[in-house]
Amino acid sequence: MSWQDAHRYNEALRAVEAQLNWTADGQVIWRPEYADIFGSPERVLLALGTRWRTLVQAQVEDVVTADGGPAGAVRALAAAHPGLVRALSRAAATQPAADLVAGAA
Repeated sequence: MSWQDAHRYNEALRAVEAQLNWTADGQVIWRPEYADIFGSPERVLLALGTRWRTLVQAQVEDVVTADGGPAGAVRALAAAHPGLVRALSRAAATQPAADLVAGAA
């Protein structure tokens, strides 16, 4: 992946997350330009999952507290990325991915 491709990919991923934060419904709106960047609605969801895992790994040292519950840092991170969390929660509860991405069918 070239620098230009990486920049385009990350810019699109940020746009997807911004849209998710704005709409608050957890449904990604498929845009024609996403086909060249992500390939499919499933890959957009995979990219969002990777983004969340990367955020957690980079910003949270201990994900689980001594009592086994989620750490406050994870809750704070989720609060900072509500659309991303909502989309991933929706994806975990719904299939197929085409149902999660408006305009993908």
